[in-house]
Amino acid sequence: MLLRLVHSLARLDAVEPLPHRLCRAVVDVSSARHGAISLGITAAERTLLCASSEYAARFEDTQELVREGPGLEVLSSGRAVVSADGAETLRRWPGLVGALGTGSVGMESVVVHALPMRPASSLVGVMTVHHLESPSAPPFDPSDLQFLADAVGAALVGDQTAHHDPSRMWSERDRISQATGMVVVQLALGPDDALAVLRAHAFAQAVSLAEISRRVIARELDFRTGLGEGGA
Repeated sequence: MLLRLVHSLARLDAVEPLPHRLCRAVVDVSSARHGAISLGITAAERTLLCASSEYAARFEDTQELVREGPGLEVLSSGRAVVSADGAETLRRWPGLVGALGTGSVGMESVVVHALPMRPASSLVGVMTVHHLESPSAPPFDPSDLQFLADAVGAALVGDQTAHHDPSRMWSERDRISQATGMVVVQLALGPDDALAVLRAHAFAQAVSLAEISRRVIARELDFRTGLGEGGA
């Protein structure tokens, strides 16, 4: 799963900011119609970071206006929120649907997943994806969506386990810098994207950024081939 996200990210135009490309990569990998990422741990702090489409941006902004919606529920509960179709969305958030208007977007056939991004078990924001219902396409596994949300959160906010030993810190920074350069070459990414890939992979493997960097430098992990990829 993570390798698919990495390769999708590598195919996108590097002119766009990293958060926007991460959002588009999530939409691609999850076969969604729309997607958005917001940061913040409370509704009052919530800030829309990026959206894959005008509709996704309007969906997020309207939640702020009417003070209801799946993203706000995630921030209040800390749990994923799913709306199976337009009827459920209307029942749960009538103010949101009324402000959006449903005729032009076919909301009756849209499944909305709003997921907490919680790298290192700490809530940092919400990832929302909109899927069109289709009898020929089984619904995306919610556990895969949650994995993507957590990995994207890790890529955006970085390593939250930094220590305070200066000599070790500088040694690890050098290692991370070297590994970032190797990922730049492997995937033809910019440095910021390459570092985000390392962070997301560290989250997925439940190890530190320094350890993932060591594996890249030791050629135990190669993102071109998936060598060393566990369960992507």
